[in-house]
Amino acid sequence: MSPSSAATLESFTSERHGYRVNVPRNWHVYDYEGEWTELEEFRPGSEVPGEDVIAPPPLFPFLVMNSMSIPDGVSEDEWRMQFDSLVEAALPEDCPGVSEQGTVAGVEATVITQDCDGFLMIGRSLAHNGRGYYFTTRSSSDDAASITLLKDLVASVQFIE
Repeated sequence: MSPSSAATLESFTSERHGYRVNVPRNWHVYDYEGEWTELEEFRPGSEVPGEDVIAPPPLFPFLVMNSMSIPDGVSEDEWRMQFDSLVEAALPEDCPGVSEQGTVAGVEATVITQDCDGFLMIGRSLAHNGRGYYFTTRSSSDDAASITLLKDLVASVQFIE
């Protein structure tokens, strides 16, 4: 991974993933190499090939953005149901999270919120234009400023295709 050369980006556009997102002042974009091609490559809490991370040094709090091309013969709704099942099965018993419906960039999303051990993690899964997406934020549970900033960051996501 390598941080963006400009620490004061106003926006970051990923042609690979098909989105644009605003980046807070003094935060960096870390653009990981590779490509997420198989649903099973996703493991909650682990790096996924080709993900983008937006964070201040030292990588906390953060927004992680992943996407993969939905395989032929699988609808967007089917992909999301399969992915949501994968995520739910991996949630720890002592912190299962709360699942609800929401939106990201105007697209229906499953939102899973976990508030455990002093950390707030929110995962958002959705499908758009033949791609499956997962956007994850993590911050300290008691850091209201970071929680608000991450919500604004996710709210700034726009699909470019």
